Amino acid sequence: MKYLVLLCDGMSDERQPSLNNKTVIEYAKTPNMDKLAKEGVCGFVCTVPEGFPPGSDICNLSVFGYDPRKYYTGRSPLEAVSMGINLGADDMAFRCNLVSLSPDGAVMEDFSAHHIDSKSAGIVIERLNKLFAGSNIEFYQGLSYRNLAVVRNMNINADTTPPHDISGREIAEYIPKGKDGGFVCDIMKKAAQVFDNETGKANSVWFWGQGKRPLMPLYKDLYGLNGAVIAAVDLIKGIGLCAGMELIEVPGVTGFIDTNFEGKASYAVDALKNKDYVFIHVEAPDEAGHMGSLEHKIAAAEKIDSVMLPVITEGLRQFGDHRILMMPDHPTPVRIKTHAASPVPAVICGTGIEPDANTAYSEFITPSFTIKDGYKIMEMFLKK
Repeated sequence: MKYLVLLCDGMSDERQPSLNNKTVIEYAKTPNMDKLAKEGVCGFVCTVPEGFPPGSDICNLSVFGYDPRKYYTGRSPLEAVSMGINLGADDMAFRCNLVSLSPDGAVMEDFSAHHIDSKSAGIVIERLNKLFAGSNIEFYQGLSYRNLAVVRNMNINADTTPPHDISGREIAEYIPKGKDGGFVCDIMKKAAQVFDNETGKANSVWFWGQGKRPLMPLYKDLYGLNGAVIAAVDLIKGIGLCAGMELIEVPGVTGFIDTNFEGKASYAVDALKNKDYVFIHVEAPDEAGHMGSLEHKIAAAEKIDSVMLPVITEGLRQFGDHRILMMPDHPTPVRIKTHAASPVPAVICGTGIEPDANTAYSEFITPSFTIKDGYKIMEMFLKK
């Protein structure tokens, strides 16, 4: 049996008056998603354990089949693993977003520095390392605005807020707080001096998502399968590496609406020639939600449907027995421009699956199952 997970990050949404009171998935043209629903079983999955925030780190751990209550140590350490950064037992990693604040520095104008290009981001990271040379702080370049900072030999106790949660808001009440919040704020303030015309629209850094190195069992030990991961973002790559999976690099992946949708699908099918399980992560719907862009979110859903799913469903036929799980990790409603903790619709289709009564995929399926502990979706998906 071959298994493929298609994770459509943040694709769930609310009903929109401008879309004839439909959600993005209902409004978008998604005949291939509907076909999966018609041929499979649909239900709801609660990917956010009680007491946890609805972050992509928490939610994707759940979809991978890892209980966040046992294995979550912070978002940034997972990204550090992906980037090949060695974290000592006393080191802490932070996500270091490059952001655009309003000219007076009071408002989070854009959490991604208007999707800064990686060349400009590299200039910032190089300058930051020169600025902090000789200290216990190191900066590492990621993809676009998504970068990391590592503080060596220091346990930092601070409350931080993801910048994509405060788009368009005044930052005063969201700056790092707690015992060591002032230390983190001082780093952010000092970093402001590296920005100029060469760094595009970025004019500040924002620290969040801190944590220490993770300890996770291998996916093969948990589920008995050899797996691979396809993703643009370091968070998902890091989860895959911690799980002992192979990273499949696809040319032209960006984590945005211009990503290589077809390449992700075709590389995944090809990887299944040697793997039992492939996890494909698509970031574009989530980015559109954070931007508040209905246009981009609809386009992302339609690209997944029209470009990715035909390649996946046709390609899997060569392997005989196979299954597909398609779902978001969490909603990212365009109205609020951030994540929500609501259960997400999932569909499982393929060998051994008896179809239920659903004929279309959306937030308003008639559920054949409800999984309250999100990580248990993997048990259901893999059950023979």
